Amino acid sequence: MLRRNRLKNRAIAIGFVVFVAVIYNEFLVYDVQKFKWSHRECSECVKVLLVADPQILGGKKENYFGSWIAQWDSDRYLRKTFSRALSHSQPHVVVFLGDLMDEGHIATAEDFKSYKTRLDSIFEMPENIMKIYLPGDNDIGGEEDSVSFNIHNRFNFAYTQPDTLVYKSVTFFKVNRLTHTMPEAPKDAFLNDYAERNTTNVVLSHMPLLFMPGTFVQNVLKELSPQIIFTAHEHKAMHISLDTATDQLSEIWILPPYETPLYQLRMDVGDIHEVEIPTCSYRMGTPHTGYGLAYIDTQEKTVELTMLWLSGRFPQLWIYVFVGVFILAFSIFVYISSCCVKSHSAYSRMSSI
Repeated sequence: MLRRNRLKNRAIAIGFVVFVAVIYNEFLVYDVQKFKWSHRECSECVKVLLVADPQILGGKKENYFGSWIAQWDSDRYLRKTFSRALSHSQPHVVVFLGDLMDEGHIATAEDFKSYKTRLDSIFEMPENIMKIYLPGDNDIGGEEDSVSFNIHNRFNFAYTQPDTLVYKSVTFFKVNRLTHTMPEAPKDAFLNDYAERNTTNVVLSHMPLLFMPGTFVQNVLKELSPQIIFTAHEHKAMHISLDTATDQLSEIWILPPYETPLYQLRMDVGDIHEVEIPTCSYRMGTPHTGYGLAYIDTQEKTVELTMLWLSGRFPQLWIYVFVGVFILAFSIFVYISSCCVKSHSAYSRMSSI
């Protein structure tokens, strides 16, 4: 009876350790991180949640034993973090800055359809939120290979929407540096004086622009006259300013990981701001992942920006490894101990004879 109670107590202790690890890794760690994010109330501003490089895993590159577990865990991580970012920010607009899929540019029609279905289930959100989708090089090609006309058309058909979208006083322009295409600017959206503009012009691009000047970038700045640009691709958070008076970069700074202040950018001082948004996927080889959140206030001529940094997934997975090693070592210890006790008991009985 005593031995049975000991086994029961040990099983309860192991179960408790596993339960605590699962509750922390799968629930608490995400909610604790959410409390660190900045937030502000605004009645007139437009709230924009920025999603960069989710790159959901495909089946061709990820074809090793157990790859389905990696895909399943990556999808769950994106779903959990996005749902919390969505509830925290309550955005008017959600922008996907490209590289939605890791293998979109090499996917068959059937695989592409499957990837899109997964994306829709991962990034589920209410219908009243405006959604903007940009293609990246992993969606249509353009970095290691050329952009496929058919693949590009397939992406545009799957995410059918114009390249210019307006929400209240904010005009969003979708620019594609991979194909060197941009929308025509509505002529009534611009005034010569930044301070007198009654609209905010936002350029969205998967590839960074200001760091790589050229004819295409000059045309974008001239024709679309943006006050702020949101980009992705580099998997890091960075702010760049271009002084339009001198046509020179005036500020370059990295947004510190895990620091979540509200950065205020002025739109009435003659600068064009570009903000690179980090990847939201822990599979992209960087420990610093997150979403961007922007409060665009056309009346005040400001953009307030913060990063919703995420908890790392790999430390959580290492916790599972340590718990597994602990349980294995503990089980071996208990087994050896029980064998020793049995041997000792048998020896004692023989001695008494």
